[in-house]
Formats: sequence, structure tokens, C-alpha cells
Amino acid sequence: MTDIMSILQSSYATTTQSLIPTGAKFAAVTPSQWQGTWTGVDSNKQPVTVTISGISGYRANVKFQSSDGGLQTQRVFITTKNLFRIGDSQLQLTAAGKMTLSTVVTDPTTGIQSIETDYLTQQGASSSTSSSTATKTSGSGIIA
Repeated sequence: MTDIMSILQSSYATTTQSLIPTGAKFAAVTPSQWQGTWTGVDSNKQPVTVTISGISGYRANVKFQSSDGGLQTQRVFITTKNLFRIGDSQLQLTAAGKMTLSTVVTDPTTGIQSIETDYLTQQGASSSTSSSTATKTSGSGIIA
């Protein structure tokens, strides 16, 4: 006879998101493109700060701070697609001094997931544009 509690527990267990995107490949990155402080604002007009340091090959230390997510620190792996994950967020270098931050947001009432996309600029870079958008997704909303 199967234990009813183990069945219930497995139904409510959350799936963890891989820190490494599916099919990711790694190669050494240029530290000057990544290293430094990146800033922007989220969809609630609150500041978002990402500090990248200690780059060695395709690995880096990241400190990510936002009003919604608090402070997160992690050693990340940067893929050949110029992206990495930290928590529920994915960051991608899109141009020199520009980065997108995509975060999966789950509505606690409905369970509907959406992806919030914020734009960050590297401090000392020539661009000063930052904004945010939110788009709804169906299904699990996992960033790949």
C-alpha cells in the first residue's frame, strides 16, 4: 500500500530551475564586457543593481539586488549566448554596456506566470536608457 502522505508531498514539491540553461555551451568571456555594476529600474520603478566580479573563464561572482527579490549572491556560469541565471532571473548581455534582466513572476492569487523584462546599463557605459516591460506567458514560464 502506498503512503498517502508521500503522494501528497510529491504533488506539492516545487521543481527547481536549473542554473545552467538547457543545451548551454561555455567559453571564456572578455571580463571588461561583464565586470562592474549594472543598474536599472523594474516595472514598479524600483532600483535594480547587479554587480559582476571575479570573472575567471566563463565563471563570475554576481550580486543581484532588487526590491522584489532582495539580495542574492551566486557564482554563475556565462554561456556562449552571453547569458546566465541567478535565482528566478536570467541576465543576457545584448550590446556593449547593455543587459536585459528577465524574471519569472508568479501571481500568488491566480498562479499565472509572467516574465518581467528590465533593461540594465553598465556604470561608465555611454547609454543611459533603462525601462521595463512585462509579458504574460502560459505554462511553466521557465526561461531557457
